[in-house]
Amino acid sequence: MENLKINIIPFQHPSIKKEFGFYKEKKDGFYPIHRGDLPNEIWDNFKTELQDLKFLYSNFSDTQDCDMMASVDMVHSTTFAKHYYTRLVYNYFYTIADAIQFNYVKDVEVWFLDTKEVATGYKTYNKYTLKIEFSGLTKSPALLLSYDGTSKIAITSIDKIDIPSNYFKTVVYKKEIFKFDLLSEEAKQNLEQVFPLLNIPLKNHLSIPHSVPKKGNRYKPYFNYIKDFYNKYLNTEAFKKMLPLDENGFFIIPEKDIHKTHQNSNNLRFFNNTSIDPRGGMKSFGPYQASPHANVRFFFIYHKPDRKDYVIPLFGYFEKGYKTFFPPLKTHIKQPFYMDKDTSLAFESTTTAVKELKHHLINLEKTPNTRYVAIYISPIHKEDQDNKQLYYQVKEELLKHEITSQVIYKESINNAYFGEFLANITPALLAKIDGIPWRLDRELKQELIVGVGAFKSAETNTRFVGSAFCFNNKGEFKGFDCFRDNEYDLIAGAIGKQILKFVVDNGNDVERLIIHYYKPMGKEEIDPIQKVLKTLRLDIPVIIITINKTEANDYVAFDTSSEALMPLSGTIIEIAKLKYLLFNNAKYSESGTTKDYPFPVKLALSSTDEEYLKDIPTVKELIDQVYQFSRMYWKSIKQQNLPVTIKYPEMVAQIFPHFEGDKLPDFGKNNLWFL
Repeated sequence: MENLKINIIPFQHPSIKKEFGFYKEKKDGFYPIHRGDLPNEIWDNFKTELQDLKFLYSNFSDTQDCDMMASVDMVHSTTFAKHYYTRLVYNYFYTIADAIQFNYVKDVEVWFLDTKEVATGYKTYNKYTLKIEFSGLTKSPALLLSYDGTSKIAITSIDKIDIPSNYFKTVVYKKEIFKFDLLSEEAKQNLEQVFPLLNIPLKNHLSIPHSVPKKGNRYKPYFNYIKDFYNKYLNTEAFKKMLPLDENGFFIIPEKDIHKTHQNSNNLRFFNNTSIDPRGGMKSFGPYQASPHANVRFFFIYHKPDRKDYVIPLFGYFEKGYKTFFPPLKTHIKQPFYMDKDTSLAFESTTTAVKELKHHLINLEKTPNTRYVAIYISPIHKEDQDNKQLYYQVKEELLKHEITSQVIYKESINNAYFGEFLANITPALLAKIDGIPWRLDRELKQELIVGVGAFKSAETNTRFVGSAFCFNNKGEFKGFDCFRDNEYDLIAGAIGKQILKFVVDNGNDVERLIIHYYKPMGKEEIDPIQKVLKTLRLDIPVIIITINKTEANDYVAFDTSSEALMPLSGTIIEIAKLKYLLFNNAKYSESGTTKDYPFPVKLALSSTDEEYLKDIPTVKELIDQVYQFSRMYWKSIKQQNLPVTIKYPEMVAQIFPHFEGDKLPDFGKNNLWFL
């Protein structure tokens, strides 16, 4: 039986009512409070005076000569209470922490020097966030304590580092953490006391080696860090005098508040059976659906010197199998493997490869009614910063000629674990010829699921959105498009086209539209979609599920009955109204083991129909669907914790900025070429 403990500590209000003074003008040591966050009592007594004011100022202690004063009920003015308690926490840790700041959402972030980590050229700090919240779980105010990993600060001040100043992003002056472009005047006058946070350019400049992220169980160190922090800094007489924390420490979640996805939600449907294991399912039962194309031709693109050592061995692995555990490719994808040698291209040089490919494709006479697949054996790893553009150029050229592709880095072919590469390549290849490796094992429902994800290009500083990535509720792919993030009308139009196509194909009206979005969806984004639905005369609810594309490490629960501490996959915890943690991993039973330990995914639900989400079974079904869609990842057989509705759009949005064209070729909108 799971025993779940979450990283929030309930506390009681030190006093229910407290008097505060507010000032119209800013003073040293006073903090702005937006009019929307002011306590109810100020609005009750000073409504007229507040008409033209955006902020009032307070230091939460002085009342002398104040413009407005009120005795605030902390139970009912929770937004203001959060400001007050947050300031108390900041002031308390200002004298204790080695560095401190308010983070981007105005919670307190404290840094402590890691004395165990000794290195040349920098100091390592452990980072923690302290957040005041009024938790739906605890039914009382609570303090959330999260561990945010480490930051490395150079021991050389910025006045002694000869590098363009735009490389300085975050710096520490005395005990405070600043964005470099927001440095205080005092700090600017004392640059010899300003030390930069290390980033890649600074590490290179200072000859500091790059650290490799540690793999393994992340729950154990996280729990140990916050437990030690609690015992050392929070479970003390001084802190509890300020905020009366619950004597039991971290909150144990009642069993009634722990929910689970359906017991069959891990099941995937293959050709003639179900399994929770993609690798075993495809091998034992065959893919759910082979390619609909009767004629498929494969061909190689490679650097001419790589033929003997890489191309010929790879061809052998595809045709005859790899060692004893990977049979020929045709037995995996249920498709004859025909390598069209006459269509293959051996380019002379990486500098002329694109020119040679363009000429080759223009002169290529393709056989009618045939799907072509390019196997590009790349001499350059796609992460090679200096030459990675070639990867994208080859992909784009092939798409222009309606050719999908599979890229394999040449050095991988002679890797001792290439069998694992092949196991991952197989479902991706099948999907690229429009087969279905596996699908969700669920009854068909007349609904359309649309995923919208994003990726911000560091090179172009532009956010692209892979939009209208559409699926039916069995997880079958229905097409997508890609836009810039401010093109809301185009996104809505693409979604509308998919809805119309869905209605035509199914001969029935859509019951509901479900949108998985990578961030909270604003009015400017939902209005064009509702307009399209109105034009199509579809009076259906639109359910928006916001899915954080990064794992939640602010809210984390721990199963203290398990040595690994990670809760079972499919565990659901409601942390606030219609906001949930979903634990999505490969630990399916209490005795199960896994190599990966992802933190939970954070979900928030909303609907255009206010009554729709009041039905608890409906909410659970929607979360279940998010969970199941994470099993539809065909780029590999490895378990994912994000659904493909978010993962796939992000992958496309990551590639698209590197294309020369502003629009995706039509062929690219209906093929999973990016896997």
